Amino acid sequence: MVNIRLSTITVPKEPGPTLKKLPFDVKFIALLLISFVIGLVVGYAIFSPGLGGGAAPTPEKTVYNIGFTLPLSGELSSIGKIWEKVVQIAIEDLNSEAAAYGFNVEFRSVILDDATSDEKALQNVQSLYQQGIKVIIGPAASSQVKVVKSYADNNKIVIISPSSTSPTLAIPNDYIFRTVGSDAGQAKALSTLAYQEGARKLIVFFRNDEYGKAFADFLEQNFKEKGITVSKLPYQTGLSDYASEVATLASRVGSEGADSVILIAFDTDGANIISHAAESDVLSNVRWFISEGPHGAGELLTSTVGRFASRVRLYGTRPLYIGNPLYEDLFNRVKSRFGIELGVFCEHLYDAIKLAGWAILRAGEYDGEAIRNALVEVAKTYYGPSGWTMFDVAGDKAQQDYGVWAIVSTAEGYKFKDVGVFERGSIIFTEQAYP
Repeated sequence: MVNIRLSTITVPKEPGPTLKKLPFDVKFIALLLISFVIGLVVGYAIFSPGLGGGAAPTPEKTVYNIGFTLPLSGELSSIGKIWEKVVQIAIEDLNSEAAAYGFNVEFRSVILDDATSDEKALQNVQSLYQQGIKVIIGPAASSQVKVVKSYADNNKIVIISPSSTSPTLAIPNDYIFRTVGSDAGQAKALSTLAYQEGARKLIVFFRNDEYGKAFADFLEQNFKEKGITVSKLPYQTGLSDYASEVATLASRVGSEGADSVILIAFDTDGANIISHAAESDVLSNVRWFISEGPHGAGELLTSTVGRFASRVRLYGTRPLYIGNPLYEDLFNRVKSRFGIELGVFCEHLYDAIKLAGWAILRAGEYDGEAIRNALVEVAKTYYGPSGWTMFDVAGDKAQQDYGVWAIVSTAEGYKFKDVGVFERGSIIFTEQAYP
């Protein structure tokens, strides 16, 4: 038996779900792909000094801590709290798989709250590194990733963000990886959606940060290619209320005669902005489109927002691997166990954790540079809830699909629902969202 170990600071009292609970077809796909990845890992471990080669196994497990800097409070707290549950399931799955393949290891999660703050994210990365942790999942926001990048590169800390999408961070040969495609791709999907829905005179209302500015710039570029000039209006982040900013937006829409608004936001700010927009006659009479940031935020599922979404036919885009049974399995397990539904980037978070664990095993040593190199190789053959995870030269997900989402009325209240896909340069609606 190979003597290695993965671990989490808080071990759940009840056993987590394993692959044995998957439906047959999903289990077969998962085991086939996992065995492909693990075959590479095991093959490496057998010949790695200290992990095989006839060395007598010891009864003690080797513990590996994986660090997390998550937005459990602040502007991304709605999705951050869901992510915390996904971490629990992913670590349990990782430990079950490692044990099933004979690795005497335990992975543990060390979770710190960064409050959606750039400075706090850097403090968390520094704190985790001082604890000897060389692999960190997060932070969530691109502005946070930008702040921690130099420290991570200088100290050879592998950073895997499941949600940073700014194209400005697509930099080769660093220690930053992202299990999602950059917004260069999503800008194509969102601009196509708005254009296809008849938007011709638009205002892009965006967070004035790394994520928002880059997204707005790429939207502007994509609309320019369609022969359309857009108006851009940034808003300050970190406010407790956005009534004044929404009033400014309404004034601009009226003065420019805009027919559509594209909102680039996170969850709490996005929900606040839309709630105020619902009270504006001007903003309630133009089309609205939205980025992936607010998807999954419970604040958007109020009757006020739901009625507004129906009136303005609100559509958004989000990274989503289409028709993936492993995503459906993760969705069902989270809902069954915790009573919550997956939000945006949950599948990318899950896969980031699995990739981190198997990269540690393949590396054969808890060393940042070795893990970084192993991560690239493991990702080439790993297929999870977010689909294939192969990285491009900049360390971003090489292949990313996008879905179209809406807020729809159901017998149980308002729900997020995927209603279309971006495919071959066009939006194809699979379901009717609004009357």
